[in-house]
Amino acid sequence: MVFNPTGESTSQSAPIGGLNTRDAVDLMPQTDAIRLDNFFPGSTDVSLRKGYTNHVTGLPSTVQSLLTYQSPSANKLFAASNNAIYDVTSSGSVGSAVVTSLSNVQFQHVNFTTSGGSFLFIVNGADAPRHYNGSAWATPSLSGVTGSTINNVTVFKERLFFIVNDSLSFAYLPINSVAGTVSTFALGSVFNFGGKLVAVGSLTRDGGSGSDDYIAFITSEGEVAVYQGTDPSSATAWSLVGVFKIARPIGKRCIVNVGPELIVITESGFVPLTQMYAENEANYSKAISDKISGSILTAVTNFKSTFGWEALIYPKGQFGLFNVPNGVSGEFVQFVVNLSTGAWGRFTGQDAYCWGLLNGDLYFGGSTKVYKADNGLSDAGTQIQGNAKTAFVYYGGRGTSKRFTAIRPIVSSDADLPVSIGFDVDFNDGTSTYTPSSATTTGADWDTATWDVAEWAGTIASQLVWRSVADIGWNAAIRIQTSTQAQSIKWHSVDIYYEKGVGLWCLQTKYGNC
Repeated sequence: MVFNPTGESTSQSAPIGGLNTRDAVDLMPQTDAIRLDNFFPGSTDVSLRKGYTNHVTGLPSTVQSLLTYQSPSANKLFAASNNAIYDVTSSGSVGSAVVTSLSNVQFQHVNFTTSGGSFLFIVNGADAPRHYNGSAWATPSLSGVTGSTINNVTVFKERLFFIVNDSLSFAYLPINSVAGTVSTFALGSVFNFGGKLVAVGSLTRDGGSGSDDYIAFITSEGEVAVYQGTDPSSATAWSLVGVFKIARPIGKRCIVNVGPELIVITESGFVPLTQMYAENEANYSKAISDKISGSILTAVTNFKSTFGWEALIYPKGQFGLFNVPNGVSGEFVQFVVNLSTGAWGRFTGQDAYCWGLLNGDLYFGGSTKVYKADNGLSDAGTQIQGNAKTAFVYYGGRGTSKRFTAIRPIVSSDADLPVSIGFDVDFNDGTSTYTPSSATTTGADWDTATWDVAEWAGTIASQLVWRSVADIGWNAAIRIQTSTQAQSIKWHSVDIYYEKGVGLWCLQTKYGNC
């Protein structure tokens, strides 16, 4: 029997606008999502995230730092676990530790190339700094400060800059040096709210290298001092640009560079420093996380003091990742942002204490393992749980009641569709679902076959059948759920049929008042 929908029809895209936990549910744009777990908002569709695979096993305890060495000749990945560092570049079982007898493995690191070679330089504020030169680890010879008292590290104007533990002073080495005399510079007189330095990073206002390059020192109270110049010891070659206030930063891994911008993880969201400085006030509507501010506030309230907050840019996947730990259950979530569109999603099921890149690929450290992320169709052999819900849309106008008669989500997969569809009206959050029908088309895969010769477009299964619904309300939202370890899934759009009511007739009928 062929089902023929009745009424007016409309189509809308999948929620490519991404997760929205800022706006009221009755004011969201129709391209946004109330829920978007393990779905990534692309420019034309919403896709289930890829899975992860075991990369290195057998580490002695939780991996708390992933350290990437990059040079013109070779790249390496190291994992810090149980007071030691291990080479985890190659997959398989972990070998012997390459650095031992550490008291802390929560490192901050930077890559720095000098005339003496390319170095991975690491600090943790508890042990003497270490560096790796492509063949061996060593403890640099430092004078002027005790090595174990410096943490956080960045490169600015061909120098390494650090923070002195529990102080408002920074430290720095001579130009093009990874050892030698460490000088200090007190910043206490430029700050008004006390606290201590917790992060240091570089930024630029013109996107290039030159006089508009700055270094920013961030305190535990959210004050930011911005300097420019090349030599802190010279009054003519070092100057204060300004001091401004943001929300308190979270953790020692609270900064990440995105192009010329420096993003800070704060109690009020993920804040771009140059925009805050330009506003000369803490305008959190300028935070890149503004659209998910509700989720960030909840995470900060519950887990602010938990280790694991970290940010990373993943160019290959075209997203930025912000790791949020759950100190109660030991579970983690990642808020991910599409670098092209600015749309957000949320990843779950990846219990990552730290993240890193090797040769452009994404990795995370977990309990006794290092995993390769964005890889495969399962989470190390377990199912990926996807859960999405669109904004509520007033089809046909806000002041008109509707009887919804049929829906057809356009969902595709590389196998039979393992998805369930739900339909909610008037801000309800239902649980009932149906399983869509699918049909498989065989053709050419994009970017592998000859254009205009093979039939478009790959071997996929797609939703083709209208499903009847019988809901009455002012607005409606679509739910999609999946649990799979074998299929990639894309949600493209949804088609809807509805009939407009006259006055309150439909709603009176719905609630039995007629």
